[in-house]
Amino acid sequence: MSWTEDEDQQHKITDATSSPPNKSSVKDNLDPNKEIWSLLEKTLSENLIEKRRSRRWKIFFRFLTLIIVISVIVGWFAKSSLQDVSLEGDVVAMIPMRGVIGANAEIESSEFVRLLDNAYQNTQLTGVIIEMNSPGGSPVHSGIIYDAIRSKEQAYPEIPVIVVVEDMAASGGYYIASAANEIYADKASLVGSIGVISSGFDASHLLEKIGVERRTFTAGRNKAFLDPFTPMTEEAKAKWQAVLDETHQQFINAVKEGRGKKLVITNDVFSGMVFTGSQAIKIGLIDGLASVNDILDSRFPNAEPVVYEPKQDSWKELAKELGVEMATRVINSTNLQ
Repeated sequence: MSWTEDEDQQHKITDATSSPPNKSSVKDNLDPNKEIWSLLEKTLSENLIEKRRSRRWKIFFRFLTLIIVISVIVGWFAKSSLQDVSLEGDVVAMIPMRGVIGANAEIESSEFVRLLDNAYQNTQLTGVIIEMNSPGGSPVHSGIIYDAIRSKEQAYPEIPVIVVVEDMAASGGYYIASAANEIYADKASLVGSIGVISSGFDASHLLEKIGVERRTFTAGRNKAFLDPFTPMTEEAKAKWQAVLDETHQQFINAVKEGRGKKLVITNDVFSGMVFTGSQAIKIGLIDGLASVNDILDSRFPNAEPVVYEPKQDSWKELAKELGVEMATRVINSTNLQ
């Protein structure tokens, strides 16, 4: 087989064309891919760092919240314990009585008798001030608190019980106040209303007009005497009035016993009329015009006031204090930022 120069030249061209690319050309072709992978690696790395940072902050805030909750709980229990610790100096018990008197009302006899007992357990007690602001309520609960106050006065005659009237001490509110050794009020306070009331309405004629017949079954002829859709009999009226009169007389006797010779009996005193503080002085319903601060400054200048008031449910109090604490911290944090 023969080999010509032309064929040799043609083979050189073919070999040059089919020769593999050098390293420089390969590197140039892969550079774009490397940039993409580098960018992805950087993005993933930053995302991981951000997640770690976020997790650290989340743990920090959870830990901070736990510390706040524990602090509030410890502080609340410490406060509750400190309230029961007797002070070294003289103490004057402050017992606020504000609201309606009765079962499940703001002033309930069982609760306030307990507060009174707690106050007298303090060996440094030099006086009791009742801050009264009540329109009245149940004569039963009023009588129970009245008897409790009178009992303490007899057992501890050296410890005065003073009632200071705010807006009013009316009806059952004055019933309780009259048990105190002394009563003070503002000149515009409303005092008195020594009476008993039972109100309702008679709608029996209304049923007749609209053609409705009332069906009531009772055992005992007076069982439904307060039914507004049944006419009240004369017998029921007389007996119910006797009940009110008896309750009124109990109220009158309590006021007479509590106020003693200070009381000036007039036609209006026991009529259920209410008097201003200025008017009440003239008929002996109160001893003078003064505020709580006046009494503390003049009668107990060296005594430490200690408040005895009904406690709410423990968890409700804790939740309330926790909410206030958290809100305060958030506000303070916001202001600092």
